[in-house]
Amino acid sequence: MSTGRTYAGESASDRAEHRRRRLLDAGLEVLGTEGYRAATVRRICREARVADRYFYDCFEGTEDLLLAVHGECVDRLRAAVPAALIAHPSTDPLALARTGLDAFLAVVEDDPRLARVVWFEVLGVSERVERTSLRTKSEFGRLLATLAAEHAGAPLAAADDGLTTDALIGGISHVVMTWTARGFTPPRVRVAEALARFLVGGATAIMRPDDAAHPAMGNQPSSD
Repeated sequence: MSTGRTYAGESASDRAEHRRRRLLDAGLEVLGTEGYRAATVRRICREARVADRYFYDCFEGTEDLLLAVHGECVDRLRAAVPAALIAHPSTDPLALARTGLDAFLAVVEDDPRLARVVWFEVLGVSERVERTSLRTKSEFGRLLATLAAEHAGAPLAAADDGLTTDALIGGISHVVMTWTARGFTPPRVRVAEALARFLVGGATAIMRPDDAAHPAMGNQPSSD
């Protein structure tokens, strides 16, 4: 299949992909510094140095761009946690939670644009955007709780219906939003410590009852 005429060593498909990448990068910059209301097609294309007519080759509108940028930001947050746990293994659930959350918070602190896109600019845009944001946060909360519970030696109970994990990610999100709005104070280490205790406590609450009651089967009292 032809990918179009080559120009300056690039095929048409390569050029289209590079334009999309520039539009996504421009989207993060404008959405993360000026906000969704300022992110017109013209403003985004000017930032990306892409002709306006190419925008609609990549996105149906600015709402689609917002969702695409939001998705990439969430992927960065998701990737940070498992990578940190692999790099700093431990058998202590609190230490693991602290490590994972510190990596998560480091991504936010290193790029405040990401925090604005993930937690602020998705509000009030449309039902579709808010539904996507809520679903993504629920999935991320489940990931964090599952990691904490697994390292504590017990899987999550299936009957929770996601309510406790939603409560966990809701609490974490509120702290992150407040921390961001305050200019990343107090220091990240204190925020990670507080959230780690919150996460481990919440994850323990939704472990399977038998596992939570008996974290180590060998420690059960004798029936004699």
